[in-house]
Amino acid sequence: MVDAARDLEALLARCPGVVILANSRTALGLRAEREYPVPPLPLPADPGMVPVGELAASPAVALLVDRARAVRPGFTLTAGNAAAVAEICRRLEVLPLAIELAARTRLLDPDALLRRLARSRDALGTGAVDLPERQRTLRATVEWSVGLLQDAERSLLETAALFVDGWTVEAAAQVAGLDEDRALDLTEAPARHSLVYLDSAADGPRPRMLETIRAFVAERLAARPDAAEVERRHAGYYRALAGQADRPLRSAGHREWLDRLEAEEGNLAAAVRWYLAHDTGSLPHMFRVLWLFWVVRDHLGEARTWAGQLLPTTGSFDLQAQVELAWTAATTDAEVGDDQAALAARERLAPLLDGIGDPYLRAVSLLVMGWTAGIVVGDYDGALRQALVSLEQLRGQDEPLWTAMAVYTAGLAEMTIGRYEDALRHLTEARDLAERLDNPWLAAVSRVCLGNLAVAQGRPEEARGLLNEALDLSLAGHSSRSVTLCLGALARLALAEGDPSRRRCWWGQPGGCAGGSACRSGRCCDKRQPSWSPRSARHWARTGSANSPPLAPGSASRRRWPPSATAAAPAPQRPDPWPQQCRGGVMRDSPATWPSTALRRR
Repeated sequence: MVDAARDLEALLARCPGVVILANSRTALGLRAEREYPVPPLPLPADPGMVPVGELAASPAVALLVDRARAVRPGFTLTAGNAAAVAEICRRLEVLPLAIELAARTRLLDPDALLRRLARSRDALGTGAVDLPERQRTLRATVEWSVGLLQDAERSLLETAALFVDGWTVEAAAQVAGLDEDRALDLTEAPARHSLVYLDSAADGPRPRMLETIRAFVAERLAARPDAAEVERRHAGYYRALAGQADRPLRSAGHREWLDRLEAEEGNLAAAVRWYLAHDTGSLPHMFRVLWLFWVVRDHLGEARTWAGQLLPTTGSFDLQAQVELAWTAATTDAEVGDDQAALAARERLAPLLDGIGDPYLRAVSLLVMGWTAGIVVGDYDGALRQALVSLEQLRGQDEPLWTAMAVYTAGLAEMTIGRYEDALRHLTEARDLAERLDNPWLAAVSRVCLGNLAVAQGRPEEARGLLNEALDLSLAGHSSRSVTLCLGALARLALAEGDPSRRRCWWGQPGGCAGGSACRSGRCCDKRQPSWSPRSARHWARTGSANSPPLAPGSASRRRWPPSATAAAPAPQRPDPWPQQCRGGVMRDSPATWPSTALRRR
């Protein structure tokens, strides 16, 4: 088809009424050409939740089943193999050719084929003999397309295979050692040959490769003599990007940078893994900077693993790096609920405090000492003292976000020990600072605590307004952690009002509202509030709406939820400001970045 492009152009010029419909992986490059990208075949977003009959009607699965029957006449889609069939389609990015090749595998059932695909795309079958040679295997198809490129274009494509979930032209240029204009020009040909596409669904247009193509092209990069140097430049670019994010993440520009880092999350993770293997010296600082991003966007799990890998080498770092590593470990372990590890990190950090020369690092280290005092020591008065010292130091610096965090922490500690008027003053200030910073997650969590305080002081209507505002902000900020805290606080409010049915609804327990089906429908008994499960809370946070149907009931949460029913009763001498789920040392799905677990009651 490509070789005939000039003849087709001449034909169109002589026959103006002729229209040619050409299906090709490569654009012909004619002036009269109009490109219509063919998207992958549709597949249900959550195939595991779809009945077999409905799944069979989806185009991707229907194609696989139809082609499988061509070589295995008795093949049928059943409840037993439907999940594997859907996952094969998803793993192959619902590409028709890849699905056809997979379906022609005679000797493997779907589960076995899926296991082999996890290791290599070469596990796919071979196409019919009457197909062109380049279409008989997926590797041959990719190699044919790559072979159409010039050397410089092919080199850039191989370099781009290092990137995870796409890249920017700036990043590709720096990693490839090119200027941006040259990198942009060289990307045009791979895009024309359908090896690269522009993802417009991201925060900004972003070149990407399908993972199927990327896996084959990455093999070509690995065979190059300069592969190690290209990997080093990739890691260095994303370490520098993290460094650029340090100040913006701590100020009013944080939302733009959170979105930018989210788009680059896979590349940042690849960079961290490279430094873990080759040069750990810069990682403690990188961890400290990225912690705000990791905790807000729910990436703490892998971050905690990385910090754990680095801790045995603490003695090889300078003082500042030791502080930053201990700080990261203490905050991360506290957030995920590993009290023993948080205590160990706190003990590493404590003797380093006097030697910290950086005023900012000293202030936030004192704040973390306050957070962990509540978790691992149970010293809430000491937690308040350290939070107030940190706050005094931060007020003298240009640190609006961490100042707000210290204000919030002080208010939380004061609420815990019963100093309600001081708590009200600090929590109100934290809310006001959050609004000035345009920070929805801080605005949400400060309202949750103000709502809890209103419940403790017998102002349920005020509490309801604050908690509803907090839930709306949490949904808008796509934070499953703060959505969860909001729902727990609303359950506490329902309990305080003597409404066990609504409390059970908020907790996702049987017996809420008119019964399980009414709760799972997404509407509570007051016709405004949705019922929830841990999975639906995450779903609402992703979609920004509590009105979409909740996902699979009974799904396991990443951390224990609901918490133990054996939590201690509140002290009789004063109302307990904490929601029911915050007592007993079990509340773990705390809002992003805040030590709401740190000051819980034992």
